[in-house]
Amino acid sequence: MHASDLIARDIPHLRPEDTVARALDWMEEFKVSELPVVDKGRLVGLVRDQDLGELSEPRALVASAMASVEVPFVRDGEHIYAVMKVMDERGLTILPVLDMNGAYQGAVSEHVALRRLAEVVNIHEPGSVVVLEMNVNDYSLQEIARIVEGNDGKLLSVYSHTSPGTNRIEVTLKINREDISGILQTFERYEYTVRSTYQRSTFHDGLRGRYDELMRYING
Repeated sequence: MHASDLIARDIPHLRPEDTVARALDWMEEFKVSELPVVDKGRLVGLVRDQDLGELSEPRALVASAMASVEVPFVRDGEHIYAVMKVMDERGLTILPVLDMNGAYQGAVSEHVALRRLAEVVNIHEPGSVVVLEMNVNDYSLQEIARIVEGNDGKLLSVYSHTSPGTNRIEVTLKINREDISGILQTFERYEYTVRSTYQRSTFHDGLRGRYDELMRYING
């Protein structure tokens, strides 16, 4: 899934000659904290609500509030993980998307990105989640997959997190089976540390509920 697949077609862009009042109205309407500024098909800026709110004259032009620093963007062929990384690092609710020639294609919204990321990690698929912990040097996705598949399971998604300042890694597995007793026994036999497990009754419904709450919060 690429940036071009995440573009929110309903998010408008501003022009340098638009007023601050219009920009703030659109930010309120679409519940975003930034909007891209485009001139003749080219991204020329990104304005934030906090910067616009500091202007005392609402009839002032957007051009007067455009940041002079580098404007963040992603190319249309970049993966969703790269998109989320930039949005997280820059603290953005909106991220402009350009093609390889630098032409503005649209913008990714935090709302759409979260929904599509949920599809990537198969959050809505029934099954179980297993969290393993191990030394970084002991991590082998091939062996983990072999254990799961050897117990008639399939890995729906895998992601890992290394604890800062340590050589320990936490690996979270989404497995397509609700009964994972055989898989857990095999992990223990291979001396994996099973930190936690979540079956559908305790994980899927609860996580879906928290996800829905997040979407309602974003939608206001």
